Amino acid sequence: MLDLAKTNIAEAAEAGAEFELLIPKSNTPTGAFIKVRGPESKTVRDYARKTYAEMQARDSVARKRGKEPETITIEEAETMAINSAVVRVISWRGITDNGKDVEFTAEAAREVFRKHPWIRDQVMEESDSILYFQP
Repeated sequence: MLDLAKTNIAEAAEAGAEFELLIPKSNTPTGAFIKVRGPESKTVRDYARKTYAEMQARDSVARKRGKEPETITIEEAETMAINSAVVRVISWRGITDNGKDVEFTAEAAREVFRKHPWIRDQVMEESDSILYFQP
């Protein structure tokens, strides 16, 4: 029997799961940890819906002006990827810059993900791992 109250993946995804950042290729632990939401969380799903609606509105405006919808630029695609990673992060610890702790804020995360895409990639990969979000 399936008890929906006991298998609420969306709630588990919203609560988040923590993982340790690993140096790419060598998989060396860094001592830095990031807590991420899963893709089924309300926050992540709301962000995806909002982003989709904005893109649809942009295309609609172009069509009304008799133009073809514009394709997004590389810079816009990168910004979308960064923002998608930022919305998944709940918190982090153990991340420093020149020996100073980097406090988690959305703006700090955007800067870190822009300068260090490997961190953004791990955030997305770990967030997408449904195994973390089993109630």
